Amino acid sequence: MTGRIRKREQDPDITRRSRILLYIALGVFALLIGRLYWLQVVESDRYRMLAENNRLRLRTVRAPRGLILDRKGRAIAETQGSFDLVCSPVDVKDLQAEISLLGEIVEFDVDDPEVVDKIRSAMRSNPYSSITVARDLRFEQVSVIEFNREALPGFSVLVEATRSYPYGTAFAHVLGYVGEASPEEMERSEDGSLAMGDLIGKYGLERLMDNVLRGVNGGRKVEVDAAGRDQRLVEEVPSRAGGAVYTSLDADLQVTAQDALGNRAGAVIALAPRTGEVLAFYSGPAFDPNAFARGIRKADWQALNTDPRKPMQNKGLQGTYAPGSTIKPFLAMTGLEEKMQEKEKQVLCPGSFRLGNRVFRCWREKGHGAVDMYRAIVQSCDVYFYTLGLKLGPDRVAKLEKATGLGTITGIDLPGERKGLVPTTEWKRTVTKERWYDYESVILGIGQGAVHLTPLEMAIGYATLATGGEVMRPRVVSKVIEKEGKVRTFPPEMLRKLPWNPENVDFIRKALAGVVNDYGTGGSAKLPGIVVGGKTGTAQVASVKGKMIKSEDLPYEIRDHAWFVAFAPVDDPQIVVAALVEHGGHGGSAAAPIVKSVMQEFFRTRPVGPERKGGA
Repeated sequence: MTGRIRKREQDPDITRRSRILLYIALGVFALLIGRLYWLQVVESDRYRMLAENNRLRLRTVRAPRGLILDRKGRAIAETQGSFDLVCSPVDVKDLQAEISLLGEIVEFDVDDPEVVDKIRSAMRSNPYSSITVARDLRFEQVSVIEFNREALPGFSVLVEATRSYPYGTAFAHVLGYVGEASPEEMERSEDGSLAMGDLIGKYGLERLMDNVLRGVNGGRKVEVDAAGRDQRLVEEVPSRAGGAVYTSLDADLQVTAQDALGNRAGAVIALAPRTGEVLAFYSGPAFDPNAFARGIRKADWQALNTDPRKPMQNKGLQGTYAPGSTIKPFLAMTGLEEKMQEKEKQVLCPGSFRLGNRVFRCWREKGHGAVDMYRAIVQSCDVYFYTLGLKLGPDRVAKLEKATGLGTITGIDLPGERKGLVPTTEWKRTVTKERWYDYESVILGIGQGAVHLTPLEMAIGYATLATGGEVMRPRVVSKVIEKEGKVRTFPPEMLRKLPWNPENVDFIRKALAGVVNDYGTGGSAKLPGIVVGGKTGTAQVASVKGKMIKSEDLPYEIRDHAWFVAFAPVDDPQIVVAALVEHGGHGGSAAAPIVKSVMQEFFRTRPVGPERKGGA
């Protein structure tokens, strides 16, 4: 036994193997020491953060968006609490399975790649973020989600601040809507405060006043269990609400304008002529901004964009239309101011006007007989204004019309305003490379041809007639209170005062009063005890050759547009209302009753009295 041991100790091969094993053991030990040093020293901060993130979650507390109020202090856009479905990507175990289960509970499109892609992108880039998947859940939906909590580890329900519009579609085109900030908008954010899931203004006042209305988000640090469920609040930073925007709008007038237009396409605008305050601004058909605040479904968005009546277009400031006979008072004023037409001068209307081999018909087939300027305005005689248009030519008419605000950007404090067109000889030479022809001056006299205007421009133009030449900037916002408490007010702004002869102004006002009250075309806008002055317009959409055909007998898309623009009382104008009904037919029967309804509501709470300088 002793001899065998001695042999092993003396065997060089055994000795070499032992040394190799020793070196291997030392090497492994050194690697373990090195790895331990790497993990505990070099990567200590990273793994400490991961451990903290596994234990703690940072929950964003969305700041309530500020109020938008009407002139009586009523909220027309506010913020309410809602149950929102939120995804925490780091806790998702099986995304497709969880999304499929949610699709049976919550009304959102589980096949919408945008939602799934957003979560997958967050899993790679920022797994500890929170993504709002669906908003404004019903209580029963919340109950089902909580009941299935174990099968939905990546999703939870939080109470969030959500935008709400108590008047639904009534203010849609003025207020606009909000939506989640896109990656591009987050990147463009000047202060870098926009985060995934934040709501920002996308359209209308919500967009224009976004910096005022958007608050400052807060946050909550909470401890979670292994399933990602909140266990304990560790730290909280409160959010700060956005500021407030006060408008000149009157909710009662706005709802009245919406009801009066009904389901027809068009626009209704009411202004205070002496201040430019916008009292009502409705464009129809409209959309429900609440649907955008909740996250509009793809099918609903496509339906809005494919509707031929264009519910996403603000027809009040983006739609341009031939003004028809509503343009006639501006030609009459041009004739008087340029001293090219005396108001007593009579023109014979046999029912048509001939220029060379062209014949232009009056709307009354048998004609009006001999009419002066007053009777031509009251009865809207086309032949009188064919004659006057030819006599004045486009450039004189354009000079006065543009001065009143027609064919120009009015500068209203709403985004997306479009300019109409008041043609001149220079415009035609530049655009079409042709000279101006006399027949164009003839049809220009009745608001047809190249001239196209927005309803807002018409409202401003008539406000200028009502005030005798004061051109006011239209405005919706009257006061702003910033989130820091700073107050900004927006007083009336006069753009210019036209040097019109008061006698001419007085004559035009009386003629417009005659349209409503002296057997004129606007009789359906007559109000008891209040003298309304206005002008009807029936703007031809398509030329129909042959026998005169009633507009209502034509296909809808080529029926005439109906206009009526008016102000009241004539001797102390407090309100101007413009109504445009797309393919509505005659202005007197389709648009004038709308204006009457709005004025009735306006004067219901405002007794007619001495002239007021402070506005409506």
